[in-house]
Amino acid sequence: MMETAKVTSSNQRRLKLILLNVCVGQFIVGLDQRALLVALPTLTETFNTSLTTIQWVLLIYDLLLIGTVITVGRLGDLFGRRRFYAGGFLIFVLSSALCGASQNAWQIILCRGLQAVGGAMISANGRAIASIAFPSQQRGQAMGFASMAFHVGFLTGPTLGGFLIDTVGWRWIFYLNLPVGFWGAYLAWKLLEESRAEAKEISVDFPGAILLMLTCSLFIYAMNQMPHLGWTHPQVTACLGLAALALGLFIFVELKAPMPILSFSLFRIRLFTASMFSLFFITSTQSAISFLMPFYLQNVLHFSPTHMGWIIIANSAVIVMVAPIAGWLSDRMGSRLLCTIGSSVIVIGQFFIASLGVDSSVPRILFPLLLIGLGWALFNSPNQSAILGSVPHDKVGTASGMNTTTARTGGAMGVALSATLFTYGLAAAGLSRAEVESPQTWGNVPEVFVHSFNHTVHIVNFFTILSVFFSAVRGSRQE
Repeated sequence: MMETAKVTSSNQRRLKLILLNVCVGQFIVGLDQRALLVALPTLTETFNTSLTTIQWVLLIYDLLLIGTVITVGRLGDLFGRRRFYAGGFLIFVLSSALCGASQNAWQIILCRGLQAVGGAMISANGRAIASIAFPSQQRGQAMGFASMAFHVGFLTGPTLGGFLIDTVGWRWIFYLNLPVGFWGAYLAWKLLEESRAEAKEISVDFPGAILLMLTCSLFIYAMNQMPHLGWTHPQVTACLGLAALALGLFIFVELKAPMPILSFSLFRIRLFTASMFSLFFITSTQSAISFLMPFYLQNVLHFSPTHMGWIIIANSAVIVMVAPIAGWLSDRMGSRLLCTIGSSVIVIGQFFIASLGVDSSVPRILFPLLLIGLGWALFNSPNQSAILGSVPHDKVGTASGMNTTTARTGGAMGVALSATLFTYGLAAAGLSRAEVESPQTWGNVPEVFVHSFNHTVHIVNFFTILSVFFSAVRGSRQE
């Protein structure tokens, strides 16, 4: 009995270290993503370039991460998650060093593209590793801690990034990743047992991988440019058309591939499909609110950037506190009830956001943001657990990659839709094209801004109601 107790104790310690390793990966991905936001003005000045050019430091990361995350998750399923997860850390470290040493804008943009591949390998395979390592009754709690780690990075990023820029310089935003990344790679290689598909013949679906990356990249780029250029601009329509063509070819290739990158059979699983739809609709509305709120706070209420930052991170603070608890509850209750309650709370929070005025107080603003953070914490960890727990073990990496792709795609669509609706409202109120395209002028007509803002949030909130619906009809718990 003592030997059994020792084995159990040793296994629990190993599981805790694996979870720590996964949390480290989620933390540095979240940290690096947010820390760089505050560095954009500094990078523009350092490299003597335009904002249009330097925005590619962020955009290239999103395009390549979304385009590759399903593929690297599937490759981890086939050739070993430990290999791809530890390799992701090393690629992230190498690319961070190159970003820090960049001498011009295009060097840092190219190195950020390489960093996105490393981030995709960490994101997709990390959650898959935690899902496989932990028994079903502990999976939700593990996903909760992973979510908490990501949001801790999200919270820390802007503050730490600003501190580093003001003290030792922007390059240390990247150099800071080196010791953390090496430690993450070492832990992964030492702790994890290699896992891979047991098929006798393993082939890589390279045509499917390339077509998937093209589909996602073209679509996300079109969504990114749509608010600036309009729906009918040739560049937007051409990208959407090429994305549709690439998607059609991708589906054709995948249906015939012996070992496809994306197995469409996963969508026959009711819990998986409903959870994905819930995630898509809820992230589209979350990103829409996140996109519009800074303009409301800064241009209408005239908060300083520092004050505005403290208000915006209120929901992330709630997520950090509640996500592990929600994950623990999902292990005992399943995901349906928690996801339905969580998405319903977000609907209520966004309804209050849509009723903000030109003179709303800070407590009046914080209350709905805290509600939204609570709802997201109740929704996200159980939903991730449901997605990863509903698929076969040899498809967990694919499912994890699809989780990230769905969230990022929903986010891009939410920003594009909200920007289009909002600017349409400004134009309908009589603002000139120059005024619509100049955020600095919106504070001169606060009533017009708030009217368009409120209507836009009410419209996008409808999609959160769809998330409530898919959460409610997802079916019973499935392991």
